[in-house]
Amino acid sequence: FMGQARAILDAPASDDEATLPAPRSVAAPNAPGYARYRLTDDGVSPMAIPGTPGVTYTADGLEHTEAAIPSSQAGDHQAQLDKRARKLQSFDYGARWADIDGDGELAVITFGSASGPAREAVARAAAAGVAVKLIVLRLIAPLQSQRLAQALAGVRRAIVVEQNHGGQLYRYLRAFADGCPAELVGYHRPGPLPLRPGELYDRILREGMQR
Repeated sequence: FMGQARAILDAPASDDEATLPAPRSVAAPNAPGYARYRLTDDGVSPMAIPGTPGVTYTADGLEHTEAAIPSSQAGDHQAQLDKRARKLQSFDYGARWADIDGDGELAVITFGSASGPAREAVARAAAAGVAVKLIVLRLIAPLQSQRLAQALAGVRRAIVVEQNHGGQLYRYLRAFADGCPAELVGYHRPGPLPLRPGELYDRILREGMQR
C-alpha cells in the first residue's frame, strides 16, 4: 500500500530545526578500527557512505558482531539488542512523538489510519460545544510515557480509538503509560469497513455526558 500510494506533503523548511531529521553519524575516510556496528553509549554507530575510501559500507540483515560479521553467539545477540534499545530510548524525539490539538476534560488518543476519522469527529464535537483534546500518536514504541502524561494533564477520561480486533493500543497504554492521570476507555473494532467519523462522534458525546 505504501509503495503504491501517493500523497502531497509540504516540504520541510530548511531553517526550521524542528522539522529536520537527526544528522547521520558518518565514518571518516580511512577511519582506523572502523566497525559498522560498534557498541556505543547512545547506540548510534558511525556508518560508512558507499565509496568512502578506506572503510566499507555494510548493511547486514543477520545478527552480527561489531565488525558486521554474522554471528549466532548469544553474547553478540544480546549486545546488539541492547545497543539498538539504547538508540531508540535515548533519542530526543521532541514534539514529533505526537500531534496534539484542542483541550478539555475528554480526550481521544489514536494513531495511523484511525486519525483521519478521529480528527473529523473531534471537529464535529467542538462545533457542538464539546471540548475534546486530540492526541494522534506518531511514535508508539518506545512509548513517551512522561510526555503522554503531560499531554493528558487535566483530562478526566481518554478514549483510545483504533481499528483492530483486540484493542492492542488500549492494552499497550494500560500496561506502559505510567503516571497517566486520565481514565482510559477503549473503542475499537476490526475492518474491513473503516471507522467512520459519525460513530466516533456519537461515542465522544456519550463519554462526554459521563461525569
